[in-house]
Amino acid sequence: MMKKHGIGFLVLMLALFTSAVLLESASAELNSDPDSPLSQATVSPKYSVVDDYVDRTFYSSIGTDRGKMGSGADHKVNFTGGTVKVNVVNGWAGVWTSLKHTARETGQSHALKGDALLGPYVLKKFQPRITGIRIKLLAGLGKLKVELKDINDAPVFVRTIGMSGGSRIINIPVEPTAQLKFFNWLVDGPGHATVDEVGFIVSSPVYTIAEATFLFSYGHLSQCFDPDSGLVRDRASWPSGDFAAVQSTGMFALATAVAHDRGYVSETTAKNIVRKIKATLLTLPRYNGLLPHFVTEGDITKYEEWSSVDTVIALTSSILACQSLGIDFSPLVKVMRNINWNDLSDNGTKSISHGYDYEGNKLENRWDTFGSESFLVAVAYAASTGKDKVLLQAYASPPTWDGSGFNDELAALFFPMTGVDVWGNDWARYRNNAFRKQYRFFEKRYPRYASLHLFGLSASEIPEPCLVDPDYAAFGVGGHKKGGPLTGKSLVGYPVLAPHYPAMVMAEHPGAAERVLRYLMVTRKVFTPLNDVESYGIDPDGELHWNPLKESWNLSMQGLGASRALSGKDYVVYRALTGNAFLNQGFQKIMPGAK
Repeated sequence: MMKKHGIGFLVLMLALFTSAVLLESASAELNSDPDSPLSQATVSPKYSVVDDYVDRTFYSSIGTDRGKMGSGADHKVNFTGGTVKVNVVNGWAGVWTSLKHTARETGQSHALKGDALLGPYVLKKFQPRITGIRIKLLAGLGKLKVELKDINDAPVFVRTIGMSGGSRIINIPVEPTAQLKFFNWLVDGPGHATVDEVGFIVSSPVYTIAEATFLFSYGHLSQCFDPDSGLVRDRASWPSGDFAAVQSTGMFALATAVAHDRGYVSETTAKNIVRKIKATLLTLPRYNGLLPHFVTEGDITKYEEWSSVDTVIALTSSILACQSLGIDFSPLVKVMRNINWNDLSDNGTKSISHGYDYEGNKLENRWDTFGSESFLVAVAYAASTGKDKVLLQAYASPPTWDGSGFNDELAALFFPMTGVDVWGNDWARYRNNAFRKQYRFFEKRYPRYASLHLFGLSASEIPEPCLVDPDYAAFGVGGHKKGGPLTGKSLVGYPVLAPHYPAMVMAEHPGAAERVLRYLMVTRKVFTPLNDVESYGIDPDGELHWNPLKESWNLSMQGLGASRALSGKDYVVYRALTGNAFLNQGFQKIMPGAK
C-alpha cells in the first residue's frame, strides 16, 4: 500500500524517484503486442525495501518477522499508519527485523549473506550485493543508531546518526560480506524518531526481464529449502520442520536442474541438492503409495491428507531433475509404480481420487475435470500402469473448474502441451484462448488494470491476509464451477493478481508477460532480489497493495515458467522427458503423437 505524507517529504521522494530512474539500466521500450518476441529490455535493481511498515500482521517487506525492542519501561514504539514512531525518555528503543527466516532460527542457513542476495546456490557473477543502507526518516531528534547483526547477535556494522528534527533520506555506505541476521534501528538516549521505510541500496548485474524473473524466484524459493532435511517449507516465514510441502520439494529439485542448465548453479551444487531431495522423498511416509500433502518433523502433518496430485508433482519433478543431471531415478519410478492406482480409480471405473484423509479414508473428490492437475495425474497413471483410459467423469473438455491461471499452464512446465489429448482437447488452442481471456478480462471491467496491461487471475494469498478469512483463493476468470469469475474484489475491494501466471505464459506471450513483470520490478520496485510478490492489486484510489510472502508453490511455478521463456526451444525439462522412457511413454499415452 502506498502512503501519504507532507509536501516536504513528497519533494524528497520525487528527487529520489528521479535518481532511481536514472540509475536503472537503459531499457528498450516494451512492445505492446502481447505475442511479440522476448525484448532486449533489461533491469538492474538498485534498491530493495526491507520494511515499509504497512500492516502485514507480523511480517516485513521481505517476508520475515519483526518486532519492538528497548531497555527499561520509559519508551514507546508504535506501528501506525505505515510508519513506526519511537519515543525514548531514558534508555533506548527501536525495531528489529530478521533478514532471513524467523528470528529464532539462528544457524548459518538462516542468515543472509550481504554479497549473495540470491542465496547460497547461485554463482557469484549473477549475485546482487548490498552497498548501503537507506532509511526514510519523517521526523526525529536525538541519536539514531543503525545495526546489522549476525546469527549470534554480534554487531557486523554499527552507525550512529544525529537527528535534528526534519525529514530526510539517510544513505549509509556499507558493503557487508558476512552472514547477516538482523537489521536494527533504534533511538539511543532521549529523543524520538518517525521512520517510514528502511531498505538496502543494492549493486546488481544487468538481467533481462525473463532472467531476473527466474533468478529472483529461484533465490526466494531457495530460502524455503532446508538443506538439512532436504524438504522445502511451504513458506519462508515458517520455521524449518513445519508444513514442508512435498510438491514444492520436487519442484525445487527441478528448478535447480534448470538453473544448472542455464549456467546459474554449478553442477556439483545442483547434484548435491537433487540427490538430497531424492533421498528425502524416498524416506517419507506413504499411504497406499501416496506422500503427505504437508510434512512436519518428517511425518505427515496432523489432519492433512495423503495427496495424489502432490505425490505426482513431487515424483515427476524429481525424476526429470535426476534425468537431466545423470542421477539414478529408478527408485523414484518404483515409488510411482507402487501407488495403489487400482484403489484410487476404483479399478478403472471412476476418475482418480484426490487421495486419502489423515485417517486413511479415500477422499470423495476426484480428478474428474479438465485441467493441468488432472492431466498430470493421468500421465502418472498411464506411465505406471500402461493404461491410457483415464476417466474425467465430470467435465472432460475445457474450461477448467474455475479458470484459475495456474491450472491452464502447470502441465506445460513438465510436458510440451502442444498436441491433442486422449479426450480430444487441443491444448495449444486451449491455452492460447485461455490467455486471451485473461489478458482481455479487465478491458471493460477494470480500465485501470487494462491501461497498465495487467493480468494474472490465479490461486494466491491476498495482499493483506489479515483482512479476511480465508486469505487464500483460486482467483480466476470462471469455468465449470457455478458463480462465474472470482477476482477478489468482493473480498478486498480490488482485483487480486498473481505474477506467477504471467511468468508461466511468458514463453508463448512474451510481450504481455514482460509488461507485467517490468511493472513490478521497475515501476513499482517490489519484485527484487530480496522482495517477492505473491499477489498484488490496485485499489480505487490508485494505491498498490502487495503481499511479500515467499510461498514455495507459486515461486516454483513462477521460476519454471520464466525458465521456459529463457530456454526457447531448448528447455532442459523437455529434453529430459525425451530421454526418460518411463514418463515419456505415459505422456504419449495421454497426448498421442506429441513432440
